[in-house]
Amino acid sequence: MIRILLALMVLALPAWAQPKPAAPPQERQVLLRNNSQSALREVYLWDQTGPQESGARPGRDRLGAGMVRPGATQQLRLGAGPCQMDLRVVFDDGSVEFRPAVNVCTEREIVMDDRNIRAVEVVNNTDTELMQLYLSRPNATGPDRLGSATVPGSDSFTIRLRAETECAFEMRAVFRGDREETRQGVNICITPRIVFGDASVPLREVNMANRTNRVLRELYAVSADTTGWGADRLGAAVLNPGQSFLLRIRNQACRVRMRAVFADNRAEERLDMEICGGQEVAFTLTRRVTLVHDHRRPMREVYLSGVQETDWGANLLGERPMMAGERRELSTESGCQADLRVVFDNGNAEEARNLDICARAEIMLRPGWVVE
Repeated sequence: MIRILLALMVLALPAWAQPKPAAPPQERQVLLRNNSQSALREVYLWDQTGPQESGARPGRDRLGAGMVRPGATQQLRLGAGPCQMDLRVVFDDGSVEFRPAVNVCTEREIVMDDRNIRAVEVVNNTDTELMQLYLSRPNATGPDRLGSATVPGSDSFTIRLRAETECAFEMRAVFRGDREETRQGVNICITPRIVFGDASVPLREVNMANRTNRVLRELYAVSADTTGWGADRLGAAVLNPGQSFLLRIRNQACRVRMRAVFADNRAEERLDMEICGGQEVAFTLTRRVTLVHDHRRPMREVYLSGVQETDWGANLLGERPMMAGERRELSTESGCQADLRVVFDNGNAEEARNLDICARAEIMLRPGWVVE
């Protein structure tokens, strides 16, 4: 019996000598809490053995296509790996915060807040929307500090700079219409307020109306004594038929030039408009032309359409023919360049192409008029 027990113990010795299995790698998880006033757009966490530059973007964005809104949290599953990791967070306002050597094994919650920020107010006293603002250290390239926001004319916006110790910055502002303004040596420690435009210039307001049956795609308004048309005042919006738009323009005088461009590329210009009287400015595309009938036969149909139109449209005479010696004023929404077709009571027709009805307010319909 003793011999049997000894034999069993000898057989079991190799099993006792085997090393203890290693513990499974620790699954790293950390809760990201956003206590700031800006959304978290990108989050990078990487092993310290990798790149150490705070300006780099190593690895993948842990948020993917998502964002962490103010007051929200996001659970980050990091898998197995070392505990010491570097953290880089990009906020929706373009600011960046870098934290080295975050222990993701012991720090189960990472809180982002606004305690380490410097506020800079941006005031847009122009009448044009501020689309982008780049504020960076000299000879450096920084992100658009507005992020997904814009600053409308006569409005303001607060930029939050994170972990900044410098005072001197260079600035580039991009307004709607791609107009740019650049400033060197901006000192945000002395003056944490950046102002564009002159608030002493009167801000004029006038209601613009689309009284056509076409979509108004672009609207321009500039001082009467300037060249060019500047930025599209509608931006990404359009004016559908019957809609209105409140135009706000900084201008010393009450006279301005306006240009409306419709979806079919037709344009209407007003080169000397009064905007201080409170009257609505309506775009109609209506052209008026007077026809003088100097033929012998009555005309039963008259058609007037833009040169780019593919059909003649409606008979402008309606049910009442035009008799010899008669004058008739007609209205049309064609452009200045138009084609004219007249049909007599016997069915014969005459046409004239590419007439400038803005330059010719009166057209004499007489034998040979089509070649005059």
